[in-house]
Amino acid sequence: MKRKLIVACGSGVATSQTIASKIANKFEDDGIDFQVEAVDYKSIANELPQAGIYVYIAQPDSEVLSKADELGVKVFPGIPFLTGMGADEIYDQITALAK
Repeated sequence: MKRKLIVACGSGVATSQTIASKIANKFEDDGIDFQVEAVDYKSIANELPQAGIYVYIAQPDSEVLSKADELGVKVFPGIPFLTGMGADEIYDQITALAK
């Protein structure tokens, strides 16, 4: 698996940066060496080929999901990292891929 996790939101600044930081900090705490990067949704098509994991804020369109599937990129919702509801389960799935 490619050693990069991307988090995408509309601008790549606020929400995606917050979630990327949370995941990166948890990776560090758990001793997981895996690059985490916040990106804007407009650049997602260019970012997917370098990624192994994609965490989305707004539901991606079917074209993006098809491209992720074609590239073998695993896709996860990011909102649980903001709300805390279900975040542990998703984090466990992500870390299983990142280790």
